[in-house]
Amino acid sequence: MAHRSHTHRHRPEGPCHFSLMSLSATRRLLLVTVPLALLWLTVSWAAGWWS
Repeated sequence: MAHRSHTHRHRPEGPCHFSLMSLSATRRLLLVTVPLALLWLTVSWAAGWWS
């Protein structure tokens, strides 16, 4: 494929590039633990562990 100057290419550091590696370790940890904690709370509530 011929390279055209008007081809749209994103720079890796551009605003539309989302990479977990660009986040801090704390944010990566939160992105993993928050959904898991919500899922655990939902399951435990539905199972009646809180009564």
